[in-house]
Amino acid sequence: MFVTGEIQIVPIGTEASLTPYIAKVKSVIEKSGLEHSMHDSGTNFQGEYSLVADVAQQCMQSVLDSGAPRVLCYLKLGARNDKDAAADIPAAEKVAAHLKSLA
Repeated sequence: MFVTGEIQIVPIGTEASLTPYIAKVKSVIEKSGLEHSMHDSGTNFQGEYSLVADVAQQCMQSVLDSGAPRVLCYLKLGARNDKDAAADIPAAEKVAAHLKSLA
């Protein structure tokens, strides 16, 4: 099943700077090949559900392995069967086109 959504990984019990954890999560997502776009409070993505679930698990594990005593994962998913979402243009391109049309 092809899904679109957003993931937010939140280390708990860490020092104020989250940069090292964000870098680890970014590395996991980029290595996965998952179509994605990072923003200030998470990452939008699209891909096969099994890949998304695997990437979410790897992201959480990377934060724990980096020393965070706890981690929360907020995952929002959407799927559709009225058209082939996998064949559609990437969501980031849709957003860029929309923003351009507003300018």
